[in-house]
Amino acid sequence: MAGLPVRPAIERVVSASAITQDWAVLIDAMTSKSNMQIASQVSGGVRGWAKFSAKLLVAFAGFWLFCYVCGWLVKPRLEKTPIIYPEEMISEVMAARETRIDLENPTVIYREVDYFEGTSGAWFPDGESPILRDLVDEGHLPPVAERVGSEPLVLEGVDGIGTYGGTWLQSGYATRETNNITGRMSAGTLFRWSPFGYPIVPHIAKSCVASEDHRIFSIKLRKGMRWSDGHPFTADDIMYWWENEAADPAFEGSQFLPTSSPMRLHRSVGRITKIDDLTVRIEFDAPHGLFLETLASHSSQEFTNSPRHYLEQYHPRLGDQELIEAARKSRKLPSPHALYTALKNWDNPEHPRLWPWIYRSYRTDPPQVFVRNPYYFAVDPQGNQLPYVDRVVQKVDLIGVAAANGDYTLNWNFHYFEQYTLLMSQREKNDYQVYHWTNGGGSFFLLHPNLNLKESHLNPDAAKKRALMNEKRFRQALSLAINRPALIEAEYSGITEPAQSAPGPESPFYEPSLYHAFVDFDPDRANHLLDEVGLQTRDREGFRTFPDGSRMTFYLNMANTQAPGKAQLVIDDWNAVGVRTILKVRAGQLYTVGRTSRLFDFSSYGVHGQIFPIIQPNKYIPTDDTSTFALGFSKWYQQGGLYGEADTSAAGVIEPPLDHPLRLGLELYDEVLGQSDRSQQIETFREILKIAAENVWTINISTPPPVIAVVKNGFKNVPRNLIFTSDFTSPGNAGLETFYLEEAVEPASVVEQIKSQLESKPKVAGSAAAGATGPDLPSRLIRRLLIGIGIAVLILVGVRHPYIGRRLLLMAPTLFMVSLLTFFIIQLPPGDYLTYLIAQLEETGDEISAERIEDIRRMFLLDRPMPIRYLQWSGLRWFFTFSDGDLGLLQGYMGRSMQTLGSVNDLVGNRILLTFLISLGTIILTWCMALPIGIYSAVRQYSIGDYVVTLIGFVGMSIPSFLLALLLMNFSSSVLGINVSGLFSAEYAAQPGWSYAKVMDLMKHIWVPIVIIGVAGTAGLIRVMRGNLLDELQKPYVTTARAKGVGPTKLLLKYPVRLALNPVISTIGGIFPQLVSGGAIVAMVLSLPTVGPLLLNAIMREDMYLAGSMLMVLSLLGVLGVLVSDLLLLVLDPRIRMEAGSR
Repeated sequence: MAGLPVRPAIERVVSASAITQDWAVLIDAMTSKSNMQIASQVSGGVRGWAKFSAKLLVAFAGFWLFCYVCGWLVKPRLEKTPIIYPEEMISEVMAARETRIDLENPTVIYREVDYFEGTSGAWFPDGESPILRDLVDEGHLPPVAERVGSEPLVLEGVDGIGTYGGTWLQSGYATRETNNITGRMSAGTLFRWSPFGYPIVPHIAKSCVASEDHRIFSIKLRKGMRWSDGHPFTADDIMYWWENEAADPAFEGSQFLPTSSPMRLHRSVGRITKIDDLTVRIEFDAPHGLFLETLASHSSQEFTNSPRHYLEQYHPRLGDQELIEAARKSRKLPSPHALYTALKNWDNPEHPRLWPWIYRSYRTDPPQVFVRNPYYFAVDPQGNQLPYVDRVVQKVDLIGVAAANGDYTLNWNFHYFEQYTLLMSQREKNDYQVYHWTNGGGSFFLLHPNLNLKESHLNPDAAKKRALMNEKRFRQALSLAINRPALIEAEYSGITEPAQSAPGPESPFYEPSLYHAFVDFDPDRANHLLDEVGLQTRDREGFRTFPDGSRMTFYLNMANTQAPGKAQLVIDDWNAVGVRTILKVRAGQLYTVGRTSRLFDFSSYGVHGQIFPIIQPNKYIPTDDTSTFALGFSKWYQQGGLYGEADTSAAGVIEPPLDHPLRLGLELYDEVLGQSDRSQQIETFREILKIAAENVWTINISTPPPVIAVVKNGFKNVPRNLIFTSDFTSPGNAGLETFYLEEAVEPASVVEQIKSQLESKPKVAGSAAAGATGPDLPSRLIRRLLIGIGIAVLILVGVRHPYIGRRLLLMAPTLFMVSLLTFFIIQLPPGDYLTYLIAQLEETGDEISAERIEDIRRMFLLDRPMPIRYLQWSGLRWFFTFSDGDLGLLQGYMGRSMQTLGSVNDLVGNRILLTFLISLGTIILTWCMALPIGIYSAVRQYSIGDYVVTLIGFVGMSIPSFLLALLLMNFSSSVLGINVSGLFSAEYAAQPGWSYAKVMDLMKHIWVPIVIIGVAGTAGLIRVMRGNLLDELQKPYVTTARAKGVGPTKLLLKYPVRLALNPVISTIGGIFPQLVSGGAIVAMVLSLPTVGPLLLNAIMREDMYLAGSMLMVLSLLGVLGVLVSDLLLLVLDPRIRMEAGSR
């Protein structure tokens, strides 16, 4: 203690007063200091909160300003005063809407010529497309006169003689619409309707002579006419169809002789006899007053679609059995009958045709390309071979938006009216015109009460519902309950008028009593009629109950191709009178199967026969499978029920009571078929319409809106008006072979492509030629790439890091369990597409349907236990049999689609490669942008740049990708004048295979979906990276490293950034599946041929095997992604050790 001042301390201890003073001074000092600190802290906190509040206010103001600017840029014009359009514009629009037709002075495309003039006639074939002329000069084709024949069909369009060249680009909502080539885009019938219906003119046939009693018809064919492969078309081809398809026991049923066939009359089928190579005679037991009309309709195309020289070799009974077996195995089809049916499909390029454009190169996905037929049998009056247009390209798009952008040469659609305002407003800007064609078919929103509703476990109240729907007062009440004026104003802009589905005043079959039957909006009368049928009682919700007091609920079913707005408005009106109704929207094919199986209470289904109902009277009487209101009666009628020949014990056959009005209507129609005088036919048919007026078999809203056609300026010979209906195979009745482009400029690559397709052998599915560039190429490459990567990882990583080896071994049981769950989940739904399809086939009850059912059962192993089906689907069975028939997922074979019965591998096709490229580009863009921006935002926390990046990030996360796609499409079209939809230009979209030019064209387009899909991911990843890096920068090791003099850049990149990447790398497990699934909705908006829309459609259609196989592929990629993320974490983070328990 030496040296310490002890004495003063002792003295101070002795003095109590001193102690007291010292404590007082000390307390005063401490109190003063504490107050100062508290005041300082409070002041600092207030300043901090004020600063934070100011920043928050600025952020909100900035966000509001951003939203306001965006809203201002895209806001609609809402002027207080209405827009006054010039009188000229109004007159032009009203004139365009005028769809009246003059049946007394019809437009005719056909030109009658004197074939005895021979080579001296102006019409004699001597002109041809430059493409074909080059092929003739090179020796690949014979001269045009030899190809066309000496008795060609002569056509002249409404604008006169055309010029050669160009591409006709059109589109549809779904891939299945490309089969229009078999009907509307070929109209390959023996005779053809004119633009206004009558007169019916020769087409494939040269002439027809009928006996006075209309029992015998002699049909003469054209001399020198050839199939598309150059083989002569003669009477032998018609006889082959008749003897070996329509009448062959191997194809018994309706497969090649549909119920609407011209050969069916009353209870019997006619007979065909060959007179000579160019003449056939057709005989009936009774007069057939509508035979020529049916020969000109779409139902007669089987007459001209059976080339004997090609099909006979594959015929199950007549063909080469070794060839059949080899072809069956290569296509993986269950039977020779299934093979034969597949070969007759439109997408078989080997099948010779009589179409103006033919299919020469097989593609699994759109766009589909049809090139000119070098042997087409038609010329113009100057002897130029038709068609003028070199090729037709059919895409699948959001057709309303694409049409408004002016993408199509000529496209029509019954749903275009829903985008009518958009299409009309963009005409001048995008260089097209809007034609208003007369709708000869009728409304596509026609409600069918199911009088023959089938009882099933899915509909336990079917019997009580059926009793009500067979009561005409119930149907009348439902019609009166609909507020048609309000619905017409909302859905049709007031253009149409209330009417039942009936021939209008322009039709010779006009019947006012049906046209105006129960179309007034009268809910009081509707309630009175409902009370009369015994529906007085209501439940607690105010809805009516069945007469026995039980809950009453009806379901209105419609296809997803129809807008549900009209249906919901009708349902609201029915609910208002106490009839509880619920809307069910189903995928198109699934809806069709359920409708034809009689499972739906009400169906929305459009049928034909608006102007000439005598051809297809199916909405007035049940004559075929489109008479949804009484399908059981229609099957009875089709089997000869009026003559006592129907088997009422067969599935789906229901005999109407003797006094039933529909039975009387069927008897009257039987009289019409036997009448050859037109006035007698009209008078008798009006009696059928009067019966329909009283009974309201179907419930319609209004007259049909016009069929909207978008026609590119410069596309000529397209009639301003025509009767558009499938009865006339429209626009085939407009003479589509004569359509031409005023300025047809084809790139040299397209010309060479067309020449190559016409020179070479057709590329078909499963062939070596197709396989070179076909759908399996990307899947094979990806499969081999994954296998190679897997083996490399297994060898290099599994040996050095046992934990990874164990993870690899765990993948097998993981995937096994996932496959089990996936397979059994897809088996759970009781009503998948296959179930409905089999129910539909069982309804027909004929032998060919029974055989098809057996084919389907064998194809999907439905006759085997579920474990066997799993082994087949997964590919495990192959390891026991090594048979190609047992290939499964493990061998890269994803099975078959329930809907198309085609290979999933073929359906996926090039979609996998394109999806992979888009998704990979999106990931690269996301990481390259998000990581640097996230690092900057963390290092410059609360700076102006940080706030800007944060604001942009939140906006990017908030805007849905599909909405951004629509905005970009609108901006590009309206401001930049470019089209950003699709992945290829029209020139390359239809090009089979790959080339350097096509790859470069892909690069020009692919950035658009990459940017759109990547925006949300980039914004989210920026926030993740910023938050992780901020956590790391606040840790002590960063401060220590800075204190030791480590440079800021080196420190940042070496430690905090690497560790902040851990959560980012962990998300790879979810990114890998996105490489295949992609942005499904964005792909649909931008018309991208990727896997996402295919998977979405499969789920919506309940195509469970297609969806299940794709989900299994996604699961595999997810497992691989988790493994890859573990490997990357090992490299990035030295703290992670894979050897458990090591130090």
